[in-house]
Formats: sequence, C-alpha cells, structure tokens
Amino acid sequence: MRRAWGVGLALALLLAPGAAQAHGGDLVYAGTSGPYQIRAFAVWADGELDYSIDLRDLTTGARVTGARVTVTVFENGAPIGTYAAAEVEGLYDVIEPAPERIHWDLALDIAGALGPASAAHRLDLEPNDWLWPSVVILGGFVAAVAAHAVTARRRARRAAAPPSR
Repeated sequence: MRRAWGVGLALALLLAPGAAQAHGGDLVYAGTSGPYQIRAFAVWADGELDYSIDLRDLTTGARVTGARVTVTVFENGAPIGTYAAAEVEGLYDVIEPAPERIHWDLALDIAGALGPASAAHRLDLEPNDWLWPSVVILGGFVAAVAAHAVTARRRARRAAAPPSR
C-alpha cells in the first residue's frame, strides 16, 4: 500500500508542471504602459497558442476588468493577424492555432477605464523536450526506491541472523 502511495505521489509531482501551465503558461513579458502594469504569459500546446495578459492598475495593483485588449501579431515585420482578447477569470486571453515554433512581434492595444495604452514585445517559443528530463527524474526515483529496498533487506537479514561470537 505504501508503494502505491509513493508511486502516485511521484506521478503527481511529475505531471503537476504541465497542469500549472495549462492556463497562460510561462511569463513572456512584464512591463508598464500608461496607467497599466502588464504581464503576459504564453504556452503552445496541441497546435494552439494560449496567450494571456494580466492587466493591473499601476498605482493600486488591482486587476483591471472591462478593458478592450487587442493583440496584433507581426512576423518578419509583416502583420499576420489581429485578435481581440477575451476576458476570462480576470485575464485577457487569445487562444489561436499557431505553428510549433513562434518568432513573432506582438503589439498590444489597451482601451480601458484608466485610459488608452499600448505595448510591444517579442514572443519566441520553441517546442519543449520534456521526455529526457522526465526519464532522468523517473530513473532517479526508481533508483532511490531500489536502494531503500536493498538496505531494508540487509537490515532485516542482520536482525534475523544469530549473533556472532
């Protein structure tokens, strides 16, 4: 029973980072523009880019809701699309089909109660090679469990052996 809990815990720890990135991903931009503090997060998964913007009042730090946020995407200097970000759970999200390798320039236009603002940043995303790090971590876990089992058997044998003179 203890082994089942240990294996379950190990799997939960290995899979947790993927679940944490499911909404928004890694921080790809942080800056200020006009009255806003802007943080942008991005993750590519299953052929789609999930790009989320956390928009806050620069003076109070409070989340800004009800704004109109537009994201214009440029590749090699040419515009390839303009997207209206949907407000979801206090963030502004754009979820669109995208190639696996992204090397874009993004322009953000914000129209909110605090006034208009704009910002721009570079977005570079490459595929993650998570297979080998996962194999190494899992291998280390298996080695630790095996070492523990061997040590426990040795101690049990020593305890069961008759005392030597």
